[in-house]
Amino acid sequence: MRLEFLADRNIGKRVVAALRDAGETVHTLAEVFGEQVSQDVQDTSWIARAGSQEWAALTKDRRIRHVTLERDAVREHNVQLFALANANLGFTEMAGAFVAAMPRIHEICAESGEGCIWVVQRDGRVERIWGPGDQ
Repeated sequence: MRLEFLADRNIGKRVVAALRDAGETVHTLAEVFGEQVSQDVQDTSWIARAGSQEWAALTKDRRIRHVTLERDAVREHNVQLFALANANLGFTEMAGAFVAAMPRIHEICAESGEGCIWVVQRDGRVERIWGPGDQ
């Protein structure tokens, strides 16, 4: 099965376009929930949708690991969530980090059965920052 992604609205259309240009299948919240609803959809809802579709999730909000409801959604729906280490990057740097990380992201998603939160560094390195057994 081909890996697909659901991108949080904070990723932005230009980063999504760059990932698609790199050959990735990326869905936006606007495409999944509709433009109007996507502006207000809760993190737990879009994480649950990613899980129900067996999609990995992309965000630039690495603080999500500190929010119990979001962590619970990642665990409950077995989502591999990838967050940028630095949320202040421009779209070119954000896209570059995600594109550089894609080989490792694909490996992680092929190997991992339980939901985890991963951080993507600017240079494309990927590190687990939260998973089963972590508080």
